[in-house]
Amino acid sequence: MPVPTQSSSNGSTALSRLVVQQRHIDTAQAGKKLRAYILHEYRDMFVRPDAIALLRQKRVQVNGQFVLDTHILQPGDCVRVEIDMIQAIRGRLRGLDVELKYAEPGLVVLLKAPGINKPMIEWAAAALEVTRDDYDGSLPDSSDLLPWIAVNEVDKGLRSIVILVDSEARRQAMLENIDNGLVKFTVCALCHGNIDQALLDQATAKSVADTAKKALCASANDNTRGNTLYQYDMWFQYNNLRADVFDLATLRVMSVTKSSTAGHLTMIQGAMTHTASPSLVLRRLMFELGHPIAGTQTYAKPLQNHKDKGALQAFLKIELPSLADIGKQVVVDEDIPPKLLNVCLREAKFYGQRQKKALAEIARLGGSSGQPASDTQAWTVDLVNGKPAAYISAIEHEPVLALVAESGGYQCYHDIYTSLTTNPRILTSGGCIAFEIGKDMASGVRRIFAGWTEVAAVKDACGFLRVLVFQAPQV
Repeated sequence: MPVPTQSSSNGSTALSRLVVQQRHIDTAQAGKKLRAYILHEYRDMFVRPDAIALLRQKRVQVNGQFVLDTHILQPGDCVRVEIDMIQAIRGRLRGLDVELKYAEPGLVVLLKAPGINKPMIEWAAAALEVTRDDYDGSLPDSSDLLPWIAVNEVDKGLRSIVILVDSEARRQAMLENIDNGLVKFTVCALCHGNIDQALLDQATAKSVADTAKKALCASANDNTRGNTLYQYDMWFQYNNLRADVFDLATLRVMSVTKSSTAGHLTMIQGAMTHTASPSLVLRRLMFELGHPIAGTQTYAKPLQNHKDKGALQAFLKIELPSLADIGKQVVVDEDIPPKLLNVCLREAKFYGQRQKKALAEIARLGGSSGQPASDTQAWTVDLVNGKPAAYISAIEHEPVLALVAESGGYQCYHDIYTSLTTNPRILTSGGCIAFEIGKDMASGVRRIFAGWTEVAAVKDACGFLRVLVFQAPQV
């Protein structure tokens, strides 16, 4: 039976709980050194330095005797370990990259690093409670504590700010505050492409849904089209999101960085209310806008040469009302993590190196700079036919502009669309434009030309969609 003891140091009294555990060695464990046995069997309870400290402090006995940590265990040996559970819990806490940002009775706000999942942070909240110097509740018999409850999403791959409570009643109270728009999350993210602030300002739940459904219909056949559209609508219900959640997000462009792999990377900041899943909402919104967040998660797009899992997102700020002090507003504010800033610096560096190499190669081959002419032609045409997509990543015998496109291969499409819509003298009213596209680029090109009428879609011999034809609006 574990017996609580009291130890004093310099006149102060602190509670500790000593627990004695006895285990018998079976044939599978026989032959191990005592030190290796302790490190393996108690790895979920102690970090390595604390496990080794047990041996040094003579808290481990074999068959009632203190032995060296190199002692070879035999079948049937009885290993007796004396554990201070508070010390063990604090040791496990030191092994987690979790930081306490705010605390009140029954509620804490923690900042977690990437790699910490939901069970870990819920255990950490409970551990912080029982290891407080002024904690006067019951002491645990083991390090397996009753976890607290995370209120908002816990994404293992992100640096996140998480609200945790000790009861279902407090969880419901905080969820009610979220539903009423009293809790605001601010998240930053690195997105593919050069994003115009006007695109973010004009995006609405309806416009995003219309564009997404049009792209889904174009890629689905008659038998699956209805189910595909149903899945888009059900995504909001499945994730407990309001249908107008995109309207409640305020987005702004923070910076744009040139990238040798993505063309451009745009750092955005999104402030979201009425949702407990802000990072998921931001990922889906930017995906539907054609500028997915860099990463490996759902609705993200991997960034070449970036091997980390998860997405390049991070929580920056959370604002919430206190549950203990009515009228008090709690604000937790964090800086942009160095990881995201370092990715921007790295991409800008590589872009500069690649451009320098490309220009040197062009000069060596006697080519031109590849810059387009600035004069607008005085005539108009009925049909524009082109192959703007880039398929080659390295430069051999052509100007870089002829082979390499920015924004993941979509930059030329954006430029052509902008030219045709801002200068009606190029294409006649109701004229058409035909594109050869790369594999899996159809949905992205359709989003760019969402306001035009798609009049043809042609597949190649392998069944891949390779040509799209759009008709300009009649003027």
